[in-house]
Amino acid sequence: MKPIYFPFTFISKPVCKTLSACFRQTAVYQISSTKVPDEMQKLEKKGILDIRIPAEYDGEKLDEILKQYRDWINSHQGSEIAFLKSRADKIPFFDENSTRQITADIKNKGDRQNLSQEKPDYLLNAGLFLHLAQEYDMQNLTLSQDLQAIEAMEQDFIKDLKGENQAPDEEIARGKTLEAHDPGHYMTKERIQAWASLMQHDKQASGLFITSSRSVFEHLIDVTPEAEKVLSFDAVPVLDNRVEEIEKWQEELMENLEMLTTIVWLAKTDSIINAPEIPGCEIKASLTLYIVPGKTPHEFFNRYVEHDVFNYKEKYQKVKLKNTLLGLIEKCS
Repeated sequence: MKPIYFPFTFISKPVCKTLSACFRQTAVYQISSTKVPDEMQKLEKKGILDIRIPAEYDGEKLDEILKQYRDWINSHQGSEIAFLKSRADKIPFFDENSTRQITADIKNKGDRQNLSQEKPDYLLNAGLFLHLAQEYDMQNLTLSQDLQAIEAMEQDFIKDLKGENQAPDEEIARGKTLEAHDPGHYMTKERIQAWASLMQHDKQASGLFITSSRSVFEHLIDVTPEAEKVLSFDAVPVLDNRVEEIEKWQEELMENLEMLTTIVWLAKTDSIINAPEIPGCEIKASLTLYIVPGKTPHEFFNRYVEHDVFNYKEKYQKVKLKNTLLGLIEKCS
């Protein structure tokens, strides 16, 4: 069993490094083999990421559709941001009515009656949302890192003026944060729903789902009163190189987590494993895990999928999953 990163398709190098403190390899979804960011491809080659494409989309088709949507948005709403704000209650950005309307306008067709009889492609809508979200997250991360680098250089410049001889270091500035912003804070529920539509197609079952977004995590816990906290680590060492002690701890952790996904949950237990200690390691990560007892991942995330035309309950029965684990990982020092 591998942890699955959610509800994003983009994962940055700092986030990946923090995840590797607890997990040897993390699975992350992509919508197309042609849309995998270069940085993520490098992390996959190193064995840190397991990039999965549960439902393959035509990358060129997505680009063409998005170009048409953007052209339509700009001509009707004035800007893409204005359009997104106007449709904040729609999941994803496009519902069956707006999709048909936009399609008709794009193709300059006046026959709306035929369009109204077409069945909406909910999976395609989810793919479009995830594609847009990935572009948005990548752009925001780049901007955030650039602003951090500028801030660090300004601080070092002030120190130099005061006589403190410290040269600016852009790389240190870039590495100071897991994510300066929380991408999951924007359209939290919509992100989960689009991602859940893709997740239903993953035939490799897992009961462990990890996010680096506190907004996403808190939303899920708030709407899941039956969820119980089972594990919490405040200071897991984040290292650049593999250490035998850490690898053994990771194996033990995964064995315990896999057990938690398959047992009949009765009551909260004491901590079943302690975080490793590496003297001299200043960078630490925190990991918080909740269990949703009696619900497989399909059953849990199904609440976010309005059109459940895919039923993969059998895949969870084969691996005997009984519960779902939700985790939040953060850089804490």
